[in-house]
Amino acid sequence: MKRSAFTLVELLVVIAIIGILVGLLLPAVQAAREAARRMQCSNNLKQLALACHNYESAHKRFPGPAGDSLYAYSAQAKLLPFVEQGNLHDLINYQVPLLLPPANNPTINPPLIPVVDRKLDVLLCPSDPGEVFYTENGQRWAGLNYMVNAGPGTGMTYCSRSDTNGLFWRGSNVRFSDITDGTSSTIALAETLLGMRGADSTALIDFRTQIKRVGGGSPCSATAEVLVTRTATAFEGRRAGQWIRNITYQTFVNSFFPPNAKEPDISHHGECVSTARSRHSGGVNAALADGSVQFLADSIDLITWRNLHARNDGQVVSGL
Repeated sequence: MKRSAFTLVELLVVIAIIGILVGLLLPAVQAAREAARRMQCSNNLKQLALACHNYESAHKRFPGPAGDSLYAYSAQAKLLPFVEQGNLHDLINYQVPLLLPPANNPTINPPLIPVVDRKLDVLLCPSDPGEVFYTENGQRWAGLNYMVNAGPGTGMTYCSRSDTNGLFWRGSNVRFSDITDGTSSTIALAETLLGMRGADSTALIDFRTQIKRVGGGSPCSATAEVLVTRTATAFEGRRAGQWIRNITYQTFVNSFFPPNAKEPDISHHGECVSTARSRHSGGVNAALADGSVQFLADSIDLITWRNLHARNDGQVVSGL
């Protein structure tokens, strides 16, 4: 009696059909996974926005980043107890400096060494595959994807040393009552991409994850419009590498460029002309000052985008 079995041709046909089905299903699976990652990213921003609300309720102001370059604590660091990171917050004494002099080449205050490289999921977007950790002068730091709104970035508002018309700058002390354009028309935080670690060079490799460094003059001596015309002295991958620190390209974002601009952010003496960036298709997530989270398209009108980063320019934005 003959035993039935597949012929080689039949087996190859079955394998081919399975391959076609997998090929058809794979994009749908990937899309579903990205949708879940984007939702988690949105939830993280929601937590941070509500943490800003709770901080303002407790302290009668938003968590202003330190004004002193050696104290240097970021707004994100001050939100720790409001995002279920009370134990980590207790390890930080904000009355002592984060960094020790000299200011142009500081070292970490030793008690804070175990803190600065603590990876925090609430500060990270799962859609970004970039390297979280960043090494500077032999010390490892942990990065983040969510930066605070430091204003429209036009003219001199990119300079974090004075009022940027955003919600945050070095030494800021903004309250809800100062957001005269309305909390639903003003961004509190937006996402960006982790830098391309170790990619410091004279060549631009990836405009999304490198910063264009430019020279000339002293800090905050030229407008953003002038800085973007200057020739690069280097391209660096240090962006978003230190969640605890208040350097502009580490924890601040402005809106000089449109979302996911096709050119790199620009650094000048630590100040930064920048924009929100993401790996999500077609736009970026941003948390508004009212606590809501919006997905804003790359095609958003640039004037509207900049108005969303200004707290009191008199331009109320609606219909997001």
